[in-house]
Amino acid sequence: MQSNGRFSKLQLVEIENAISSIEKQETKKRRLEAEQLAALASALQRVFGRGRPRPESADRELAYRSLRLEVATALNDSEHNAERLLSVAYLSRECFATSLEALHAGHISSGHLRVIIDEGSPLSASEDTDEAERRRCYEREVITFAREETPNRLRPIARRIAAAYSQETLAERHEAALKRRCIRIVALDDGMADLIAHLPAEDAYAIKDRVAAIAKRTITVSGGAMVPSFGKQSPAPTTDVAASGVAPAHEAPNVDRRSRDEVRADVFRDLLLGRTFDPALVDVDADADADADAGSGSGAEAGAGADAGTKRGNNPHEWDQVRAHVQVVIPAHGVPELVGYGPIDTATAAGLAAGARAWERVSVDDAGRVIAVDRYRPSAEMTRLLIARDLHCRAPGCRVPAIRCDVDHTVDAALGGPTSTTNLAHLCRGHHTVKHHTDWEVTQEPGGVVKWTSPTGREYRDKPPSRVRFRRTSDEPTARGKRAESGSTATQGTPVSHHDEF
Repeated sequence: MQSNGRFSKLQLVEIENAISSIEKQETKKRRLEAEQLAALASALQRVFGRGRPRPESADRELAYRSLRLEVATALNDSEHNAERLLSVAYLSRECFATSLEALHAGHISSGHLRVIIDEGSPLSASEDTDEAERRRCYEREVITFAREETPNRLRPIARRIAAAYSQETLAERHEAALKRRCIRIVALDDGMADLIAHLPAEDAYAIKDRVAAIAKRTITVSGGAMVPSFGKQSPAPTTDVAASGVAPAHEAPNVDRRSRDEVRADVFRDLLLGRTFDPALVDVDADADADADAGSGSGAEAGAGADAGTKRGNNPHEWDQVRAHVQVVIPAHGVPELVGYGPIDTATAAGLAAGARAWERVSVDDAGRVIAVDRYRPSAEMTRLLIARDLHCRAPGCRVPAIRCDVDHTVDAALGGPTSTTNLAHLCRGHHTVKHHTDWEVTQEPGGVVKWTSPTGREYRDKPPSRVRFRRTSDEPTARGKRAESGSTATQGTPVSHHDEF
C-alpha cells in the first residue's frame, strides 16, 4: 500500500509495531556491544596486564599483533577495524567506565560512546590523579547530553566540554594541528577520486558555504529545474548536445539535469581551476551578502570532456562578489564555537569577530536561556534572538546552521499563531516540509523547547542548543586545575558573529 505524507490507521498500526520492535532490538544490540567491548578489554588485559597497553618490547608487540589478527579473523573484518575496536574497548573500560555502563543499559549507543572517547582523548593521555579527576568531570557532564542528543550533535558539545577540562589549551592544540595542513588524493573506481584538504575549520566551513552560495545561484538561474539528489538521475547529455548547447526537443533549454551535489562539485572544481562565469549569470548585489541566506553565484553548464564546465565571462573577478558566511559564538565565560563544527581557539574566534560586518551581544541567564540581544548594526530583534537561541535547525538530530534555515511559525500564522519567539523556531527546508506535509506534530514549550510528536505518538524534545553553549559550568575543575566561576544572575555580553565574510 503506497502512501503520501499522511498515514492511514492500518499503516500507523504496522509502523507502531515495527518501531516498537526496532526499539527492543536496539536495546539488545547495545547490551551485546557493551559485552563485546568488555570481552575485548579482558583479552587485552590478558596480554598486557592492567594499565595502558604499551607494546614496548618485540615480544609484547608480537603478542598484540597476534591478538589483533585473532580478533579480525573472528569478526571477518580488517585488522585496522579490529585495532580500532580494541582501542575503544580499552578506553571505555579503563577511562570511561560510566559510559560503557550506559551503553550496556541501553541509555546511549555505540556511536555516542565513540564520540565520548574521541573527544575525551586529550583527557586520557595521562594516568595521574588530577587527569583522572578532570576525565571523570568531563564524562559526568557529557553523558547527560549523550542521553538526549544524537551522536552528530553530541560531538561539538563533547568537544567543548573536553576543552574546558583539558590541561592543554585549544590554542596550543590548534597550533600543533596547523602544521599538519595538507592536500591529498584518494583514487576511487570508475574514473573518480576524492580530493581531501586538511584545513583550519573556519576556512573549510567558509569554503563550503561559498561554494553552496554559488551553487544556489546556479540553481536559481536555471529556473530551479533540478533533478533531486535523492531521486532517479536522468542520463547525462551526450557530447554533441553539450558542445552545441542545444537541448532535446522535449526539454526546455534552461533545464539543468544535475543534482544539487553535482552543481556544488562543479562549482568547487571551476573555482580551483580558475574558470570564470558568464556575466549574465552573475547579477550579484554587493550589499546582498548582509542576508546570511542570500546565496549568490553563477552557473556551470553540464557537459562532457575536459573543457566542460562554466562559460568564460569578461570579468575575471565576478566570483569575488560571492562571499562566505560562518556563525561564531564567543561566550564571555566559556569556549568559542564555530557553529556546525565545535570549539575553536580564542585567537581565531577574535580574528573572525574583528573582521565581521556585524556582531551581536547576547544576554542570557544562569541556565543559558537567551533573554536579550543587542546588535552593532540594527536588525530585526526577534530574528537576532532566534538565531542566538537556536543556532541550528530544531528538528531532532539536525545541525543545519540557523543562517541557512527558515524561521517557522510553530502554530501557523494562518491559524492564529502569534509572531513571537514563543511560536517561532528555525527549521531547515527539509524538516520544514516534513512539519507541514506529514503527520508529525510540532509544539513549543516554555524556554524554547520544541516538542516533536511522531505519527506513532512518540515524543522527542529538542532543547535550545544555546543552553549548552552559554550555560555557566559551576563548581567544577577547569583547565589547568582552576575552578569555574559561579554565581551571577545574568551572564556578560556574548558576541555572536553570524555574518563573518571571507
